[in-house]
Amino acid sequence: MSTTPPLIAVVIPHFQRQAGLLPKALASAFAQTIADRLHVIVVDDESPVPAQAEVDAHPEFPRAQLTVHRKPNGGAGSARNKALDLVPAGTRYVAFLDSDDDWRPNHLENALAVMGERFDGYFADWWSFNYPDQTNFERIGTLDKPHAPVSAQPPGFDLGVSPLEHILSDGGGLIQTSTVVYRFDRFPALRFREEFFNGQDFFFWMDLGAGGATFCFSTEVDCNNGEGINIYQGAGWGTERSLHRLRNELFVWTSVPRFYRLTDSQHRNNQRTIRNLQQDVVRDLLHRVRHGKAINFKLVRDILRFDPTFLLYAAAVPFRVLGEKLFRRSGSAPA
Repeated sequence: MSTTPPLIAVVIPHFQRQAGLLPKALASAFAQTIADRLHVIVVDDESPVPAQAEVDAHPEFPRAQLTVHRKPNGGAGSARNKALDLVPAGTRYVAFLDSDDDWRPNHLENALAVMGERFDGYFADWWSFNYPDQTNFERIGTLDKPHAPVSAQPPGFDLGVSPLEHILSDGGGLIQTSTVVYRFDRFPALRFREEFFNGQDFFFWMDLGAGGATFCFSTEVDCNNGEGINIYQGAGWGTERSLHRLRNELFVWTSVPRFYRLTDSQHRNNQRTIRNLQQDVVRDLLHRVRHGKAINFKLVRDILRFDPTFLLYAAAVPFRVLGEKLFRRSGSAPA
């Protein structure tokens, strides 16, 4: 067995209720054009479908390049942190892959080509089964402004701003975790903020930037988003999960000023995101009242704790909703 450290460690948190998803992700990792230089670390977050059973059914996966570790359930951030603790000494890069996603064969080779020695972080475009007619970059559109090119093939570009600036400019940015590769050897101690159920990935990218990391991206579609466990699925207004999701997202964005010194522009952008979420909370509550659905008042108290100004802002939302309905009925559009 070789004692040479891998070039890239692949971090896969695993929690799924459907068998067969993890093997597809693993197959895409071991089908990379530089697969011989990888070590894959799967952390089973007490998954209903155990990772070890999934791996055991596929003897073709190289065991010398694969670690499977099972831990008590703690969420995706906790699972990724455990995987980062298990990265072999001497590893230069870490790549993230969720257990229901899969990579195109050139993903890691593309990442290294675009990053070179200049950049510390990389992300790429991706395709989601939810939006079959558009890639992620096309759908969100926040990379439309010119970016300095850094490679012709694959088409790579300098992000040109910090991850903090990019993420706050549109309330989340478009850095999809399963496309990210970063210089682990420069940031070996960095870990995900486990207190956040949603948004640990946002904070990880922003923390990288706060530590001096520079980011680049490719317009190549490097990843396919799968249909496994997703904290956003089934969380539309009035559903069991919607208010919980909104509570978690408000926790993320109201926490940002605690960790970073924001410019006036960044503060305004963050406040815009918070106000939009607060408006969604009120609309969700109105939907529940109108349809006789239960309200979890503990979640409402949490929301008030995150931002006590919520009550002042929320008071105007019902009138806004009423105005929108009147405009629709009259065939007009609000200014």
